[in-house]
Amino acid sequence: MRKTEELVNLLSKNSYQYDELLEKLNLSKDEAKEILRELTKNKQIYIGLDESINLVKDTDLVGTLDSNSRGEKYVKINNQKIFISNEHLHTALKYDLVVVENYENNQGKVLGIINRQNKSLVCEVISKNRKLMLVPFNAGCDVTIEVNDKMMAYLVEGDRVNVILDTRVDADNIIIVRNMKKIGHKDDPNSDELAIAISKDFDVEFSEMALMQAESIPNVVLEADKLNRVDLTKENIFTIDSIHTKDMDDAISIKRLDNGNYELMVHIADVAHYVKINSPIFNEAAKRATSLYLGDTVIPMIPHKLSNGICSLNEGVERLTKSVKMEINKSGKVVSYELFDAVIKSKKKMTYEELNQMFNGEEVDESYYPFYHDLQLMRELSNILNITKKKRGNINFESNEVHIENNEGELQFITRRQDEAEELIENFMIIANETVATHFKWLDMPFIYRVHNIPNEFKLEETMELIQNIMPKLIRIKDAYGQKEIQNILKSCEGTPEYSIISNLLLRNMAKAKYSTSNIGHFALALDNYCHSTSPIRRLPDLMIQHSMNLFNDYNIDSYEFLKEELEKLSYHASYKERQANDAEKDYLKVMMAKYMSEHIGEYFEGTIIDIDNSGVLVKLDNNVRGLLAYTDEFSKTFFVDYTKKELRSIHSKTKAKLGCNIIIKVDSVNIPLKEIYFELIEIQKNHELVRTKHHNKNQ
Repeated sequence: MRKTEELVNLLSKNSYQYDELLEKLNLSKDEAKEILRELTKNKQIYIGLDESINLVKDTDLVGTLDSNSRGEKYVKINNQKIFISNEHLHTALKYDLVVVENYENNQGKVLGIINRQNKSLVCEVISKNRKLMLVPFNAGCDVTIEVNDKMMAYLVEGDRVNVILDTRVDADNIIIVRNMKKIGHKDDPNSDELAIAISKDFDVEFSEMALMQAESIPNVVLEADKLNRVDLTKENIFTIDSIHTKDMDDAISIKRLDNGNYELMVHIADVAHYVKINSPIFNEAAKRATSLYLGDTVIPMIPHKLSNGICSLNEGVERLTKSVKMEINKSGKVVSYELFDAVIKSKKKMTYEELNQMFNGEEVDESYYPFYHDLQLMRELSNILNITKKKRGNINFESNEVHIENNEGELQFITRRQDEAEELIENFMIIANETVATHFKWLDMPFIYRVHNIPNEFKLEETMELIQNIMPKLIRIKDAYGQKEIQNILKSCEGTPEYSIISNLLLRNMAKAKYSTSNIGHFALALDNYCHSTSPIRRLPDLMIQHSMNLFNDYNIDSYEFLKEELEKLSYHASYKERQANDAEKDYLKVMMAKYMSEHIGEYFEGTIIDIDNSGVLVKLDNNVRGLLAYTDEFSKTFFVDYTKKELRSIHSKTKAKLGCNIIIKVDSVNIPLKEIYFELIEIQKNHELVRTKHHNKNQ
């Protein structure tokens, strides 16, 4: 302790190199490492640009490096964003904990890194001027990788390596590689999926201990497991999922009660029964915090032996569940509920695809016929819940989620649609999650809530002004920022060409939903109490809620304190890993789009301008591919860019292009490792007529 105090006192007067500290304090390397590790953990020191060790002062700004949808990097301090350009990142990567200097107009620079959140960087070997070099696969900023010739001697072009990072920073954004591991070649099967997963700090293999534990778990429900559980194996219970789903977390059943109310039951796979806290599988699940889905590749939170086996509510076999029974009246209100452990046997694995056909009056397999009455009752209840959620102010943004389909070797990028079957399941899961969250709220127990904060009024007002520039006739109430106002704006532009753009603009201004032990409600759903409890196979918070249920049954002060401390840590970690998974899915989509468009260089496509910012003009093509119109010298000679109104104005004519404007582009170039597609602007559509922006020959 005395040595630590001496070191802090020394650093309060000046910064020192590592060897200087050893000499001044007469420390051994092991002693110094232990002290520095503890000070770093407490966010008291950082490594500066000259590799000196610095004390974090009261005047220093400390925060997590993040980025927005446009790729701009920033650190949020006291609800204020300090933006950091690439040249001032000094090798800091997204989610790193950094020390920042704020020098002017909310522009800053990284002084040092306290903690690397991602301890590795995936790079690809490329050949440039007959020399092999490493290009970052997941940096998200301009960094140069320096590696000695001996380490490169064993690599060939196309190899992918995992570079181990430290907290050193460099004024010239140079990362010096001291340790790396080859993970494969770009042409290997699933190489993109593995590289992206590793780049986002996801383990792609389970530990030997976890796999051994998984093998020891029986494939069937044992008689001893059924003790003290409600037997629901005779009930008309079934699952509804995508046709591709193999890990089924939830099943449903319904009845009409004598008083006219509905009895809806949501049966959730009891994963906690098999995955005990601090067991090898639990520790692996806690580290991953979520399953990762990249194309057809799944990197599960728990081993496939469980996720597709004993924990999955497969058709025709007994499974253990945590069941939520709700009595819901004709106004969509839960008037009574019960949470209990059960054993079920799903009667049918239904799919969204087939169920939507049935709801649309099309022919489906006759195995659906015995469930016709229950399904009609569910449709009836789902419609009531739709009305209820609209009344309370639930905001329903347009989905911009894209999935990849391989149609006879031709990639297609399809926007996910939510039809009636998907909406029905969503409604039932929301009301079950609300019921569970409300239950624990009244118990006043430590709990992981799913929260969504209110939007920033200043940012939202700027967006509203931008929306009115896109749709001048749109009427809105000034300074109104509630759910109903946003709901009304979306409704007023529904069915227009601008709807998708406006929905996306509003969505981008929403706070990010996250997990927290502090319940502030969920703004977008307009709910006071909400959680994620219905997917414990693939989400850590859902699994922890099951353990909370179990600990409550064996309640004591020790379990309460353990739960409180653990849930606070796990909620933060789960929010981080969720964002990493989202980033990984976006990266995978970008890679596949880049590969697809690399076969179409020089070809012409129609598209829509969906954003205009400092980095360029973001364009979505009619095939859902997204790429960038960069601000080249030639572009700047033709257009003036108004960033406030997000408009392009021709220097030589009255032609304007704003968000939602249709254009024709030519594919100029593609950089697959950087996941970038660059377009050249050919024509702008004005009043449904194309305005030529340059002379060209479409057959060139």
